[in-house]
Amino acid sequence: MKAKSLLLGTLALCIGMGLFTACDNSNKKPETPEAPAKLVMTAPQVAANESGFIFLEDFPETDPHLAVKVSEDFTTATISYDGKEIQTVTSDELASDDPIVRFLDANFDGLTDIYIGPGVPRTANSLLVWNENDQKYVLVDGSSLQNAMLEPQTKSFIEGGSNSAVEYYISRSLFNGDKKEMQEELRVIMAPEEYANNNVEHKYTLSDPDGKVLCSTETADQLPELWQKIVTVFDY
Repeated sequence: MKAKSLLLGTLALCIGMGLFTACDNSNKKPETPEAPAKLVMTAPQVAANESGFIFLEDFPETDPHLAVKVSEDFTTATISYDGKEIQTVTSDELASDDPIVRFLDANFDGLTDIYIGPGVPRTANSLLVWNENDQKYVLVDGSSLQNAMLEPQTKSFIEGGSNSAVEYYISRSLFNGDKKEMQEELRVIMAPEEYANNNVEHKYTLSDPDGKVLCSTETADQLPELWQKIVTVFDY
């Protein structure tokens, strides 16, 4: 009886001293650190005007959370969110001349993208699209990004400029996430005497991404309806 009492007393003492704490916690799962909160990238709401398009200059140059600083050599963009640096993006030439920054929704996903540059022909311009899954901006490749505008009804990203004094082009693209995929391109040759040199038969030649001719016409009113509107805006 005394031995039993001694054993119980020793056990109580050990528990009191915390000697069996490790055993009590042996089945506890380790705590998982909380994932960092996702950044709120709600894009500015800009409506199309009477032409049906949203032009680059319609988008704001400031954002409630974001700030973008372009380096003096136009090769690096430092992006901050609520005053804290979140990312740097580098390229051989992000912009030139006048690196205006505008905040827009280039791919119609409701999230804020960033356009850097004046947007005018024969200048460097860049587009950074927000990747929600990776929580970072992605630099869009293979783009002239000149005279950029959006067409909300078809969710098209439209851009164009000139290759020479007589040759102009306009492309219509759709976005797949942060990838811009060209759907159609319109070449406009202003001088009939240059048709043969440019391998076209008419002033307007609309082609698919593989170069297959979809429409060739001398007058804009023979183009698909959307392209008639686009040509009117570009005044080609």
